[in-house]
Amino acid sequence: MEKEAEKLYQEGHKQASVKLLAQKLQKDMQHLDWFLQLSGYLSAGGDLPQAEALLLQARELFPQSEEISYNLAVIYFQAGKFSQAHQFLQQVKQPQLQSDAYYLLAQEKRQEDKLPQALVYALTAIDYNPQLADNYLLAGDLLLRQHDLKTAQNYYQKAVDLQGKAANYFKLALVELALDQPQYRAHFEKARQLDQVYFEKHQTQVAEIERYLKSQSRDAK
Repeated sequence: MEKEAEKLYQEGHKQASVKLLAQKLQKDMQHLDWFLQLSGYLSAGGDLPQAEALLLQARELFPQSEEISYNLAVIYFQAGKFSQAHQFLQQVKQPQLQSDAYYLLAQEKRQEDKLPQALVYALTAIDYNPQLADNYLLAGDLLLRQHDLKTAQNYYQKAVDLQGKAANYFKLALVELALDQPQYRAHFEKARQLDQVYFEKHQTQVAEIERYLKSQSRDAK
């Protein structure tokens, strides 16, 4: 990573950082990490076409780089070009990248509403990196979509164990509410304490679960 550009970027001088990296690459194109760094800045700023063009240029110089394939896949995924994302993800074989690759494949299949296949990819991502909370969170989301609440709860609990952030506690509490487990109150409160904005933004999901439970109760009568 080019340290001067990173310092500028972290200080909020993002355009200056991009300009500096572009100038350096014009003079010396033998630094793969500079290409990846600049493409990351461009995609973070929403300039996906420029990031794509840069990585395709880098791919000609570093044809064996799986990092380039992975980053291209991310860009195509962000752009909604799932078939192209899938093509590049298939080229990723490094164990440290495969968890991320399968995570993206799971996201792709979820977008296509192919939930069983998405779950297989999410579980494979967990196999490659069992210490990443986001992998368990995605698996929980997919199980919830398939109405397997109890198994979803197990994955949300694992996500909480690995990373105690608001979204993880909130989703765990949602499932606990749906399963009529009293600990949901404490977990909703924990989510609210961690991130009030997130909690308020997702309050409608709580109301939806409560309406569902009331309808089930009426049906039972």
